[in-house]
Amino acid sequence: MKKGNHKKAILCVSGIMLVIVVFGICFFLYQMIHGVENQLKIKLKGKNTVIVMVSNPYKDNGSVAFYGKKDLSKTIKVKGKVDTNKIGIYQLKYIIQYKKLVKTITRTVKVVDKILPEIQLSGDEVSIIIGNDYHEPGYVASDNYDGDLTDKVKVTNNINKDQLGEYQVIYEVLDSSQNKAIKTRKVNVIAKPSVASGGQGIAVLNYHFFYDQSRGETCNESICEEISQFKSHLKWLNDNGYKTLTMKEFRDWMYGYTELPEKSVLITIDDGAMGTGKHNGYTLIPALEEYNAHATLFLITGWWDIRNYQGSKYLEIESHTNDMHNEGWCSGVTRGAKMLCQDNETVKADLLRSIEITNSKMAFCFPFYAYDQKSLNIVKEVGFELAFVGGSRKAKRSDNKWLIPRYPVMNYHTLDNIIQMVS
Repeated sequence: MKKGNHKKAILCVSGIMLVIVVFGICFFLYQMIHGVENQLKIKLKGKNTVIVMVSNPYKDNGSVAFYGKKDLSKTIKVKGKVDTNKIGIYQLKYIIQYKKLVKTITRTVKVVDKILPEIQLSGDEVSIIIGNDYHEPGYVASDNYDGDLTDKVKVTNNINKDQLGEYQVIYEVLDSSQNKAIKTRKVNVIAKPSVASGGQGIAVLNYHFFYDQSRGETCNESICEEISQFKSHLKWLNDNGYKTLTMKEFRDWMYGYTELPEKSVLITIDDGAMGTGKHNGYTLIPALEEYNAHATLFLITGWWDIRNYQGSKYLEIESHTNDMHNEGWCSGVTRGAKMLCQDNETVKADLLRSIEITNSKMAFCFPFYAYDQKSLNIVKEVGFELAFVGGSRKAKRSDNKWLIPRYPVMNYHTLDNIIQMVS
């Protein structure tokens, strides 16, 4: 080899060696740095993605971190928050920092709603007389997350009012998570009743106050009913297959829109005093709920707050005037209640105020069963569809719809007496 070429070869080899040395140093440093970094590890405890039902508590499983064999789990910081009251996707970021090294890991939490909404129908199946229109008894829909969904219910039916037969009304509702609830009501289109069946009567029972001896409560008035005695009435009705009516069911029957089972009874309570509300004993509603019995409270709306009686699907509230329940107010009139001797505008204003509070014109109850032609006319004028008095006999369709008779129930009435009233 020539001398010049030899020198060039030496320089070339030297360059190559230098590159190798530099590369080796860099690789060593890289391995050293990343070897140190790789000693820092963080890992989730539990699943990377967690599904939680809305409103249920979320308990985080946490994470663990180590540097080599050194446990750093207690120094892990977590960023992010899960709101289980709100549907959505949440990210929790777990961060470990040690010797200027930082590592992170993420968990996804999905808050979902898989609970179906609920639809509650007012009343049971319905029977309408052929040729009559179907009157919807009513329904409410609610959801564990969305709340009231009543206005979102889709109602469809295939009822042919001019053709005898059995039909269905279908109620459907979707919540915001697309969970669907479906409920159906059976509707029977039946033949016109014969003269004999048209004579059906329905007992309307009229209670007032309730007390519970087991709680040391007493009541000396004849219209006070000890709660265990009232429950014995409800139990007998339930055990013997009686249908306790909503006011709408009774109204529809009175107007000839529908037929009702022979074993039907309407339970009414007057005033709103002892034992009827949350503020004065609260014995009525629990008794109704125990036996799934419907009843209507005729409330003196100006005397007691209507909110004390709300919250149960088994108790409806109708008007007993706003402030006209004053016995003996009118001189010379037997049990003359205040509404009999006030001027027309005063009485009308009182009834309209009561309607505003109850949000219903379906039914009215005359104070002390007292009425005259003037008060009767005003009750009709303000729009009440039914009105009740006394009379101690069953109600029939042939009765004046604004003078419907009831059986006043006294504390001396035995269960046998109640059975005689409804049978």
